[in-house]
Amino acid sequence: MARVSAAGAGGDDGGLVLALDAGSPMVSVAVGRGGEVLAAGAVALQRSSTQLLALVAEVLGAAAAVPADLAGIVALAGPGSFTGLRVGLATALGLVQGLGVRAQAVPTLAALAAASEAPPGSLVIAAVDALRGEWSAQAFRAGPVPRPLGEMALAPAGELLQRLAPWAAAAASWTGRPDRTDRAAPADLADAAAPVIIGFGVSALRRGGDAADGRARFQEAPPLAPAALRLAAALLPASWSAASLAAPIYSRPPATTAPKPRPVSPPP
Repeated sequence: MARVSAAGAGGDDGGLVLALDAGSPMVSVAVGRGGEVLAAGAVALQRSSTQLLALVAEVLGAAAAVPADLAGIVALAGPGSFTGLRVGLATALGLVQGLGVRAQAVPTLAALAAASEAPPGSLVIAAVDALRGEWSAQAFRAGPVPRPLGEMALAPAGELLQRLAPWAAAAASWTGRPDRTDRAAPADLADAAAPVIIGFGVSALRRGGDAADGRARFQEAPPLAPAALRLAAALLPASWSAASLAAPIYSRPPATTAPKPRPVSPPP
């Protein structure tokens, strides 16, 4: 059953924006203005593709809005469920084409970091279960707009946590390719608050917590559409691009099967 909630009316800057996430275990929709959430709803991923548009209608209704009131669409780009990402991005693109509004795709790992409760400036590890015993994860410096400290990595749960020990150096080196413009020295985080590891189903990661010396804080992720709404509000309108909806971020390339050769009939 969908859970929909509404808040009081917000400001009017930037127009009404709808955000949706169909690639996470908790599918969610939010609508707001200027990054302030007016209404939001969530439903479990199972069979979510048949419920997404109904959830959009419920959330818009809770905000006393209709699709024609929208000025923009935001969608989570992944990593996440292959099918869920395609459903969410295709739904967002359909709304954009039908309404003629601006659009932007937001990386799921950035939305996870934004949804964390980490103190500003501390280390956040956003993680998505990539199945096969592996997780897609990325390090961020916490803040209103989390700053990536490296690229997304794919690793088994145990190895992922080992790369956090010691976490003072993790922000600079755990992905192996630190951002050149935000290279964090170990001393920057040596006395910082314990790092936050956020994701859906983090209990699987917590079981390997000894690798983080017992000082990491594990946080179960909330529905991500509200965080995506806040992140998108921080972007300049000119940087929004509907083309981003056609570029899902996968943990690994989708499986492909080579076409079977067809038998060739002998010439008459």
